[in-house]
Amino acid sequence: MAVKSNNRILVMDDSQALLKVMEQTLNQHGYEVETAINGVIGLQKMETFRPGLVIVDIMMPEMDGYEATRKIRNLYPETSIVMFSAQPAAVVEKQAFASGADLFLQKPIREPILLGIAKKYTTVEIAEEEEEHETILHYDADQPYIIHVRTCYFCGCDHVNFFVPRPEAYEESWADGLFPRYTAKDGFPRWDFLRTMVAVCPSCLFASYDINDFAVDARHTSFPYSADAKRILSRGIAARKKMIGVENTDAFSNPNRNLQRTIESLYLAEKGGNGLVIGDKEGVYCDIGFYTTIHAVLKYSQNQDKIEYQNNLRESLSLFSNQLKIHNTSRVTRAKTYYFLIALNMATGASIRANELKMELENFYRKIGGADDASLEERTWNERLLYIWKEGVNADILREIW
Repeated sequence: MAVKSNNRILVMDDSQALLKVMEQTLNQHGYEVETAINGVIGLQKMETFRPGLVIVDIMMPEMDGYEATRKIRNLYPETSIVMFSAQPAAVVEKQAFASGADLFLQKPIREPILLGIAKKYTTVEIAEEEEEHETILHYDADQPYIIHVRTCYFCGCDHVNFFVPRPEAYEESWADGLFPRYTAKDGFPRWDFLRTMVAVCPSCLFASYDINDFAVDARHTSFPYSADAKRILSRGIAARKKMIGVENTDAFSNPNRNLQRTIESLYLAEKGGNGLVIGDKEGVYCDIGFYTTIHAVLKYSQNQDKIEYQNNLRESLSLFSNQLKIHNTSRVTRAKTYYFLIALNMATGASIRANELKMELENFYRKIGGADDASLEERTWNERLLYIWKEGVNADILREIW
């Protein structure tokens, strides 16, 4: 068995019939489930059951979902909370997030979505034969990247080439501030990671630079995105192809993409790919902000239009600012977001705002008692921030980016 934990889920709803159905469904897929018909009973069970995920209905007697969520968030901050309701999202979603929910879902919840959020917010024990297996194509010893073959979450195409750089083959530098540079190490040929930074599905043109945005096989294509996101983006397949006037989509899987193809792939990721403000992926605004920033850099290297470049960087700023409004933004994503907010403000000449943001970040760490427990990735982004704060950001240094 492959051991993953915590697989305990607590469901609160005043409908006994719905509780029974959800409990049976989750039990069949390896989850340990407790149920409660209101928030009072639910909080009592939290003390002994200690679930990894709580699914809370909003309208319940004695204690409603809002109050229950606020108490759980205060007493058990590490527990994930998903709220759901038959009321329209426009009416209750804002208050659900304000109460401390990680996600809001509209009733009824279909089984694939229920299992999707269970997989996202908990972990389970799975048999070896059910483990996810990934195909990695053969590569030469001096090849600076590995090709992972994955499945598109949206259309199900099971042959998306995702190019993953080998750390032993290159050195990454963020000295320029807004974008990374990659230098080949001894024994490896030069490879421009920007050419394949964004993986693009050759069928529907769904695009992302995060390998976790694709499934390792076709059995797992209902996760991690919401049903609404999938429906909207699936309907947009023809629109995305028309957006860039593309006929031969195979070019997007070519490791030697030309500049125009690379710009188009970032454009897809920005406009038609991730776009998951309607989904449930933590860090979505930070991801899209990164797309728009690299997209702007590449376009500027092509057309040298500085006014357009500065305007595009300001658009990226608003996206990164939205990320900080999400209450459950992780510390790693927060560090990355502040890095780009400060770097972009420095690049656009807004030094006063950059200084304010730096003080915000310092206050954040002061409130949580420092950064001694920071992960390696979080420390890396903070170190990059200290470097650009000392050396500055020159957004015009683009001579060698392509």
